[in-house]
Amino acid sequence: MAEFVTADLMAAYEALLAAGDLTCAVSDVLGHSAAMHADMRPVWPGARLLGPAVTVRPLGTDLSAVYAGIEAAPRGSVLVIDAHGLRHSAFWGERTTRAALERGLRGAVIDGACRDVTAVTRLGFPVFSTAITPNAGVRGGQGAVQVPGAPAGTPVLPGDLVLADENGVVVVPRGEEERTLRAVQAALSAEQAAIQQESAHE
Repeated sequence: MAEFVTADLMAAYEALLAAGDLTCAVSDVLGHSAAMHADMRPVWPGARLLGPAVTVRPLGTDLSAVYAGIEAAPRGSVLVIDAHGLRHSAFWGERTTRAALERGLRGAVIDGACRDVTAVTRLGFPVFSTAITPNAGVRGGQGAVQVPGAPAGTPVLPGDLVLADENGVVVVPRGEEERTLRAVQAALSAEQAAIQQESAHE
């Protein structure tokens, strides 16, 4: 597991993620400003992910930084690739998925395209992207890892907590994980109480 998020904190988020619609609650408590734009969708239905971000910023269609990011990523992290929305060349596919699984990554988020959808789905690796294309990128030794980015319109720094479910992808700034969790738990409890009260009056 990535060293900058405690196991207890991750477990609490994981429990809420499994219950469903966690990204909506996180977006609410963070002022409706934490979500990546609506083009960011799961590559396969039901994909969910949670983990600290390892950020990647490719140069053009160069995949080198993606592979460098996978190699640098601690177990339990999520690779966040700011490919500037390039849709004509894929930054993720079967080979990167297998490499990420070997490293123990929890998923990938790509402001750009993915390919090998059948293989990625079969492997069960959560991937969210803004496009799908069969065209592959190239490797030329350029790009950057662990740098600030803004994939799909949302600022992401290394170590920020990334969550994704059927609704999309949200980002919790590093250092705000515990405060956000408590606010989400309180909001969900209040919502459940309101639902039960309405049901009692029907």
